[in-house]
Amino acid sequence: MRKSCVELNSTLKNAALLAGDLGGGRCLLLIQLSDKNLEATPTEQEWKDALEQCLQKAGELKYEVTRIRGRSLAGL
Repeated sequence: MRKSCVELNSTLKNAALLAGDLGGGRCLLLIQLSDKNLEATPTEQEWKDALEQCLQKAGELKYEVTRIRGRSLAGL
């Protein structure tokens, strides 16, 4: 099974599923949590939902998630 990494980025307010164990490959999925209001901070539940979407997509694409960067944003 191929390896992937999930990155939750509080600065850019997005969640990304990245190919490769360290996330050095291509972006497989990008979820933008805050579009228009740059001042708004996503809630812990929004981070959890984005993480869950990334994990589901990884399963669909037959990738094994080996790392989750920024997991504290989702309360894990």
